[in-house]
Amino acid sequence: MSYSSSLTASGGTESILRPRPLKPGNPGVLRAQSESECLKLEANVNGHTSTMSRYVANHFYEVVCSFSKSGCSTPIPPDAPPSAVSISSARKQVRAQQKHRMFPSIDYEARVSHFDPRSDYRDFRGFFVLFWIGLAIMVITTMLRNIKDTGYPLRHQMWDLMTIKTWQLGLSDGAMLASTGLIVPFQQLVQRSKGWLKWKNAGKPIHSFFQMLWLLLWVNWPFILDWTWTAQVFFTLHTLVILMKMHSYAFYNGHLSNTQQRLSALDNPKNASTAAAVRYPSTSTMLNELDAASEKKQADEAQDSLTQLRIDLAMELTSPLGSVTYPRNLSMTNYIDYLLCPTLCYELEYPRTPKTNWLELFYKTLAVFGCIFLLTLTSEEFIVPVLHNSAIRLQAIDSWSEMGLILAESISELLFPFMVMFLLVFLVIFEYVLGAFAEITCFADRHFYSDWWNSCDWLEFSREWNLPVHHFLRRHVYGASRPYVSRNVATLITFLVSALGHELVMGCITKKLRGYGFVAQMLQLPIVAVQRSKVVRSRKLLNNVLFWISMILGLAMLSALYVLV
Repeated sequence: MSYSSSLTASGGTESILRPRPLKPGNPGVLRAQSESECLKLEANVNGHTSTMSRYVANHFYEVVCSFSKSGCSTPIPPDAPPSAVSISSARKQVRAQQKHRMFPSIDYEARVSHFDPRSDYRDFRGFFVLFWIGLAIMVITTMLRNIKDTGYPLRHQMWDLMTIKTWQLGLSDGAMLASTGLIVPFQQLVQRSKGWLKWKNAGKPIHSFFQMLWLLLWVNWPFILDWTWTAQVFFTLHTLVILMKMHSYAFYNGHLSNTQQRLSALDNPKNASTAAAVRYPSTSTMLNELDAASEKKQADEAQDSLTQLRIDLAMELTSPLGSVTYPRNLSMTNYIDYLLCPTLCYELEYPRTPKTNWLELFYKTLAVFGCIFLLTLTSEEFIVPVLHNSAIRLQAIDSWSEMGLILAESISELLFPFMVMFLLVFLVIFEYVLGAFAEITCFADRHFYSDWWNSCDWLEFSREWNLPVHHFLRRHVYGASRPYVSRNVATLITFLVSALGHELVMGCITKKLRGYGFVAQMLQLPIVAVQRSKVVRSRKLLNNVLFWISMILGLAMLSALYVLV
């Protein structure tokens, strides 16, 4: 294995060899290349005529070829200096000692392991393969047990969950998507309006009212048709995704319509406002990085001259890549393309790849259906039976102590299945579904998540495990409320909206509104405050351990509470 040296300072400089992030080359190929180089050098040696040049060439030839020829070296010329003879003699003695040792020597040096934080090695794809092999073993053993018990590899309940009323689900999902198309002609009317329908007048309230009615209709739709929980989970999550997409499209284009109308009004600056353009916080800025001093500095540096104001407003109406300008984007084609793009934040233009990789799209599509199968199998084999048996046992008890014992037993049995479910949900959404739609639309930005598994607190996890939702909340909740409230209040509003969304999903899945998820997510704020204190925040390993414990325990606990209590 190849190693790279590095220096660490712990009471002085110490040479530490760290594993390189790349594997070493093929030894056979390297050996063949070195032998070919030796042949070239040997030809050059034979071509030299002078004694001195022949000696230098011979010495260089011997150094290069000493790694590819075992035990053989170029003879030293008779007229070589004594130093060259001594080096050649020492080399031969070392080789002779190696041959006569019973065990070959091993070079021990100061090195770190692959998992050491100081290591440069970052490729752990083998564990990803091991994860899938473990799931394959789980599927095979489950099928064998079902064949033994029922004569069939899969339970009939699982097949019914995946197939019942699928035509209703497909038609309803299509109708839900089509109903959002009404916002495109509405935005065209807002853009052309000169009076009461402007976005800053009646446009925003009208769209907000339509958005609220739209959400109420489609959230209640699965209850009206009495769907299974699997269909209800898919439809509810897709409804919330389309709601965020629709909100971003409408409010961003509404902002652009206001910007365009203000730019047009500057043609007659006597009657137009010349205040500086409002600059919203960037999506790359963390929620805790803005303070009053930095915001005051930005306000002081803003130039409110008429020329600069026109430039700022015109830049706002142009896409970051410079190819699309508002209002040319207000078309049904552009809106459909945006619906297919794996993002929740609307932009005039996105970076694109040259073409679609159809083989990659096939693999990701296959992985989506495979993950859905594994999710359904895990829930029906390892989660639903535990909750069903616990519900029956709870009906026959009267004391709180027995109830607590049954809940604790149920949570302990659900820990591992929910950990598997969580990892599968992460993979199917952020790696395969979003990756497949990125291939379909040639969407170039595939950064849908960061290394959330190294999170040390819940605020860091919320930023890194779901980047599309984080960008949406950062832009349309925190950024939209920041001009009116303080930074802490804006952060509280952002967590409040996120908690309400999670509670809505849990209520649709379990058909109960209990508030457990809402309370658990809002409790993250004081927990984050403790974890970011001076005493705790430096203990990254401890914080990461506590994060994983609370994640696994919290999923199982919330599920048991929602279903059983």
